Amino acid sequence: MVKILDMFEQKRHLGAKKGFGPWSNRFRIRFDDRTSIHQLDNSVLKYLIRGDGDSSDALYDLIMGITGLGPGHRFQYLESAMRMVVTDMTLFLLDLLRFEAMYRLGWLDDYPLLSRPIVDLVQGFEKESAAAKQQCPSLAPAHPSYALYLSQFESDRNSFVRRLIPDAIQKFYAEG
Repeated sequence: MVKILDMFEQKRHLGAKKGFGPWSNRFRIRFDDRTSIHQLDNSVLKYLIRGDGDSSDALYDLIMGITGLGPGHRFQYLESAMRMVVTDMTLFLLDLLRFEAMYRLGWLDDYPLLSRPIVDLVQGFEKESAAAKQQCPSLAPAHPSYALYLSQFESDRNSFVRRLIPDAIQKFYAEG
């Protein structure tokens, strides 16, 4: 009997293996093609939300592995257009990782993209990022600035949430 392989599932699985391989070595945690941002350990999240060179390198490893572009240290050798795509993907994931930190602090309501497998976020980047640009997560009613958030024009609420990111990173680090 011939086994028919689902090409999409094989691409997901292979992308996850290549993308998460460096992460498994770096963080000493097992990841797979179903791993979502919600499932990341706090220590991994703390490492990634910094937005410095080391965290960017880790995201390059992930993105370039999943997309078949090679290891992250080859980022600088990509063609200019492809470097821009990888940079856009990196910023997209960095936003989501920071939203996750804010969610864990109780600052944001749940956001559906945080439950999606990371592999799907990368492989479906154009569609996923377009959806994310349309709507940012909502501030949680328990947040002290919630009344001020509600007083904003709806179109300004995304910016309001994003302005909280530096404080959220600092608090996330302080809380362990």
